[in-house]
Amino acid sequence: METTVMVGEKPKVASRIANALGNYDTKTNRGVKNYVIKTDERKIIIAPAVGHIFNLDQIADNWDYPVFDVEWKPTFETSDSADYMKKYYNNLKDQLEKADTYINACDFDLEGSVIGYNVIKHLTGADEERIERMKFSTLTPSDLQEAFDNLEDFDAGMTEAGITRHILDYYYGINVSRALMKAVRDNDRYKTLSTGRVQGPTLKILADREKEIQEFEPDPYWELYLKHAEFDAQWEEDEDRIWDQETANDKFNKVYGETEAEVTNVKVNNYTHKPPIPFNLTGLQSEASSQFRISPKKTQSIAQTLYENGLISYPRTESQKLPPKIGYKNILNKLKGQESYDNLAKKVLKKDKNDNLYTTQGSKEDDAHPAIYPTGESPGGKLSKQEKKVYDLIVKRFFAVFGKPAKRQSLTFTLDVKEEEFKAKSKVTKKRNWYELYDPYVKVDSADLPDMEEGQTLQVEDFELVDKETQPPNRYSQSKIVNELEKRELGTKATRADTVDRLYDRNYIEEEPIEVTDLGLAIVNTLEDYCGNIVSEELTREFEEKMQEIREQKNTKEEVLEEARNELGDILEKFKEKQKQIGSELVDTIDSERERRRRLGPCDIEDCDGTLKIIKANGSKFVGCSNYPDCENTYPLPNNGDIKSTNEVCEECGTPKIFVSRKKGKDYTMCLFPDCPTKDSW
Repeated sequence: METTVMVGEKPKVASRIANALGNYDTKTNRGVKNYVIKTDERKIIIAPAVGHIFNLDQIADNWDYPVFDVEWKPTFETSDSADYMKKYYNNLKDQLEKADTYINACDFDLEGSVIGYNVIKHLTGADEERIERMKFSTLTPSDLQEAFDNLEDFDAGMTEAGITRHILDYYYGINVSRALMKAVRDNDRYKTLSTGRVQGPTLKILADREKEIQEFEPDPYWELYLKHAEFDAQWEEDEDRIWDQETANDKFNKVYGETEAEVTNVKVNNYTHKPPIPFNLTGLQSEASSQFRISPKKTQSIAQTLYENGLISYPRTESQKLPPKIGYKNILNKLKGQESYDNLAKKVLKKDKNDNLYTTQGSKEDDAHPAIYPTGESPGGKLSKQEKKVYDLIVKRFFAVFGKPAKRQSLTFTLDVKEEEFKAKSKVTKKRNWYELYDPYVKVDSADLPDMEEGQTLQVEDFELVDKETQPPNRYSQSKIVNELEKRELGTKATRADTVDRLYDRNYIEEEPIEVTDLGLAIVNTLEDYCGNIVSEELTREFEEKMQEIREQKNTKEEVLEEARNELGDILEKFKEKQKQIGSELVDTIDSERERRRRLGPCDIEDCDGTLKIIKANGSKFVGCSNYPDCENTYPLPNNGDIKSTNEVCEECGTPKIFVSRKKGKDYTMCLFPDCPTKDSW
């Protein structure tokens, strides 16, 4: 009997596949559960990975650049935090030795293709003809069974593209990051710096916006309002702003004191508001940020958990389309069985009696997966508060795409006062339709005006002249920059949020909306001056297109990597010539940025004009005064988190408040004084 080993991406996924295929035995090896299924034709062993069991590392044992000779090694050999992977690696090795054929059942995308292929290839050396691919978009029993019944050939194009992406990212990330750090070390400083193929252009987009804001010079303008008991109307000619103060004063003086206005140009416009399109990952991240203030990275993590629990389809998708083959009616009937969604599901199913079920579709497609949708499986009571919110958002969006357009009406009329025209506008909803399916996530402007007839005279309460200034462009929020990266075709749906998160980790950006630090600006300026292609959107996009060509088997990994080596080699050679100079330019910024991040606020000792700051000594950190030894004021600090100033002072004790962010556990804000009354409940 033939033995087949199926590689699942994670233990939970392997378990769900086994439950879907049924009649399995559990065999534990090295502390890892495997699932054994016997059919008439073959014995199938389902063995789990835990993400990337293999990772890239340089072959040479030195810390120089450029580095182009790389190899795949077990991740636990390249990362101190990956020791837990060792038992999964050893178990996979044991199971794969028994196999005649193999199935890659990891997620059907570039990452999943690389994870499964690397495990099979590096532990067995198997030919591609012996590897099959399992393709599924949900972890529901029916979809997994169907995927198993319809196994596909080895996905050569997707695997090759995924491997190429990893090597490209390694080339750019390790070489330019190392060049930056060596430049700084040449000037007797040690600072972890990094950039990358997508990270560089992302930081440049943010830095360009930061420079726009810093260089912005506001222009004054004036707005003139007519105040009525029920509404305000704004003066408007070619535009509603008056750019000259003398003109603004003249118009205000002309109408001021008038008590009546004549209604002219009444316009009523009936229009429809189309239902929203289905979520892809970026759309979900954007909406979760807008509705719940959940970061894109956290949303992605929550969506992955919902997927692994069988509640939603595969979240890392570009698609904004829901094909009928997913079974609209079946999903809606399952959702009808959940008390929270019974009425809404019935409303959508009722539509099927009058019209065929159809959904609003977006323009973007993904050849691997449809848009995100709920499977209809019940979550029970096992979701966290944030998971419930994101799940509810996905379910309500699924309902909404089946809805009919909402019917809206706008009313505009002009009020004439001594030949000066003031316009009043309103929008109201006449028939909610899809709004009812997407509540409470509908956000539309709504303002009702009284009915008006042309020639009617209205009483005026007052006139108001308001002076304003033009504002700089808005900063990017995390979700907005992820959206921007998608628009510019930079990075992938799976990596964009991680790219932004890495910029925070490196102290290149901070706050939300995003502010670029002096260090972030210095890194961009340095890269632009000495290796501009590293922050070039065009080059990054060009390589993305080439990887798509590899996926379609119109290009080869070797050709693309050779081009990257040539490109990087030239860049790094020029960088090396000016390494010392580059480092000296960065060092001053690194020092001032480090000092800024350590400052917490003024010393709270009476008559002391010093600054409290974080001090690191003998492996510990505490807060001390800049006037030491004249002032010996000190405070302890938590030892399990990153500390950041809030620029706020505690109202109870008068000490600066700090923000403590932790990798494990909740983040929190606290003041420095240990015995402050605000900590009584601690």
